[in-house]
Parts: sequence; structure tokens; C-alpha cells
Amino acid sequence: MMASVQDTPLVRALSERHGMPVLDTPAAAALGLVVVFVPGHARPHLETPDIAAVLPDLLRAAQTLLPSGTPLRGAVADAAMEAELCARIDGLNLPALVLLHDGVPVGMIPRMRDWDEYGRLFRGLLSPYSNAGQKDVSA
Repeated sequence: MMASVQDTPLVRALSERHGMPVLDTPAAAALGLVVVFVPGHARPHLETPDIAAVLPDLLRAAQTLLPSGTPLRGAVADAAMEAELCARIDGLNLPALVLLHDGVPVGMIPRMRDWDEYGRLFRGLLSPYSNAGQKDVSA
């Protein structure tokens, strides 16, 4: 029997070391902006530990794209939330990062990316909430 995705050390560390909650529904997310890691519970993915490893750094870098005082939080989707997001978001390829605004999915970044591409994609996702297009997350 394969271990749960959340039993893997890097995914578990997101909650244990970095304080990211494990959510069962989008509505359970904090108000504001939340990046939810959707790791791929139904099928193991080689990219899942890679994304888990870089997510804390990605969140810190993406936070700089937002006005001071606008928090960007991280969370991990459990299997139930993952299934709900897959049903709600057409073409969601896992593993993925899904941006929620007040519990509503507003964008996604599927699969593992290189740092510069993450920067470009986060600037696009966060631009409605900031002057993100004028800042550089890749620095």
C-alpha cells in the first residue's frame, strides 16, 4: 500500500515546519490570497516533492509582488479538496499551485516550472491584486 501524499517528508514539512494548513475545501481557506498546493493524491507524481521543496521560497518571492500588508498564505489540499478543484477547474494538471481569493479559485500554475517561469506566472496571477508587472520575482 502506497503512503499518502501528505505522509511524504517534503509535503508534510509544509504543514509541520512552515505552518501551512491542510485544507479539505476551498471555503476552508483563509480570506484573502492563498496559494494551495495540489499534490496529486490519486496518482504519484515525480514533481510533487520538487514543488513542495520550493513552495516556501516561491511564496516569499511572490509576497514581494503584493502591496505591504497584503498577505499571501500557503496551504496544502487534502484528497477531498483536490477532487473538488479538479472538478471545478478545467484542465487542471497535477501537481499544481492554485491561487484562491477569498476561497474562490482565480488561477493556477500546473506542474513544476523553472524559477524564471514561476516568476512570470506569479506576476500574471497576482497582477489584479498589485503592481506585480513592475516588480521582478526572479531576483
